[in-house]
Amino acid sequence: MSPPAKYTLDLGYARIELYEDYLIATINEGVVFDQPHFEKFNEIFDAHYYNRPFGYISNRKYDYTVNPTGYKQANRHFDNLVGIATLCYSEATRKTATFAAQFFDYPHEAFFSMEECVDFINTLLEKKKSAGL
Repeated sequence: MSPPAKYTLDLGYARIELYEDYLIATINEGVVFDQPHFEKFNEIFDAHYYNRPFGYISNRKYDYTVNPTGYKQANRHFDNLVGIATLCYSEATRKTATFAAQFFDYPHEAFFSMEECVDFINTLLEKKKSAGL
């Protein structure tokens, strides 16, 4: 279970909960997540995790679409991102997350509990710290 978020942002198309070392993003139903959305997320990452490692948890509670070309742009921008965990609610969302993972240059895993997501991110953060990065 995650502690209370330090900040919560409602972007209209997504809700982002910001924690010390990671964030949880819940994209709204029916959104087509494209380049302007990636750019806004990048601004948030820079503002809250500037020059320090962090993890991203995608809460796939709702059905939405991501433009896959945006992933490659994202890979160039999120320098401090250690990895992505996706919280899945069905086998269909797990398959979507597995498909999306091929577009990222970061470690990415799909899970069926928030605790597993947080543990995965914390493990990646610990590896980064122990490597002195």
